[in-house]
Amino acid sequence: MSQTPHEVQLPLSEFDRNQLPESKRHLQGDDFRLAVQEHLAEQFVGQQGAAEVVVTSDRIIIRWSAASQAQSLTELGIESLKQGDLEKGIGTLRVALQRNPGDAEALFNLGMALTETGRPEEAVAVLRRLLDDSPSDASAWVALGVAQAGLNQRESAIDSFETAVALNPQNGYAQKNLGAMLAQSESTATTALEHLRLAVKLLSSDAQAWLNLGMCLEVSGQNEQADQAYVKVLELDPKSQLGMKAEEGRTRISQVFFRSEGRALRPDALAYCLGALQRFDGMPRSDIQKISFEIAMLGAQGLQVDDPADQYTLQSISGKFSGLHLLCIAYVGFQLIDPSVNLGFDLSAEYAEARRLHGAK
Repeated sequence: MSQTPHEVQLPLSEFDRNQLPESKRHLQGDDFRLAVQEHLAEQFVGQQGAAEVVVTSDRIIIRWSAASQAQSLTELGIESLKQGDLEKGIGTLRVALQRNPGDAEALFNLGMALTETGRPEEAVAVLRRLLDDSPSDASAWVALGVAQAGLNQRESAIDSFETAVALNPQNGYAQKNLGAMLAQSESTATTALEHLRLAVKLLSSDAQAWLNLGMCLEVSGQNEQADQAYVKVLELDPKSQLGMKAEEGRTRISQVFFRSEGRALRPDALAYCLGALQRFDGMPRSDIQKISFEIAMLGAQGLQVDDPADQYTLQSISGKFSGLHLLCIAYVGFQLIDPSVNLGFDLSAEYAEARRLHGAK
């Protein structure tokens, strides 16, 4: 099997101690050099080929003999990133760039990984190097914009995303990120919607893109379309933080529709709250808690508050219920056992009137 040797040398003084485990960052002398050697050697463990890492008093020398079928250093680094070992990937890409400072693939992936690990300032510097040689790389402009956004450089980020869109209007990530940035300002919300609508066409399975669209539509008062976007998020990624935000958005919209008729009290909600008070009369606190928590758990998956159909069942009580009916039961239950719980839906007026009718003091 033929082998091609490569050698990279760099000053020991330039080694970033933050690459080491926190417990070893304070080491000095021989202990520090050994820690550096062990850390760098780990970048190549289990890969085809062989690596020798030598750390002298002032130099780091890496000799890499890659087998003919082995991956390049850049490929090794990217593979580590894909496997979730970000620090190993970053370390390997740094070594790859020592050997070939102009490696565009290494620069791009290193820049994104640095942003993801909370080092956007360094990411900006790395991506600027890439763009100096490849100013027409739309994806690099997107990555730069994300790093700039991480530094709260809003205008610079918008400029980078706009450049990416101009270079490649079909880049869904450019459209998504530009739309999200523009949506932060009321004056640019309409333009943001144009980009976000295009983003979900280009990235139809991207839950974040749909969430961005839903939030912008909601702020713009287009609640029915916003609700449809939130439903799409829940279809794509129901159990993630994105799904939770979509549920919160749907709850806010339901609250708007709930009060849309302009009446101070909703008769149906008042009747449900009064019925819940009657149901809970004399019931042990533990049973009230059980019922309320079961509804809350069901609500985490989404209750159709605006649909009057009786479509839900519970284990703790018999019968079929509409989404609003269950919400009223849970609201009353938590008011009785723990009023500090916020279900994200305001039924305080209906509850107060139900208590009055029920004869509560």
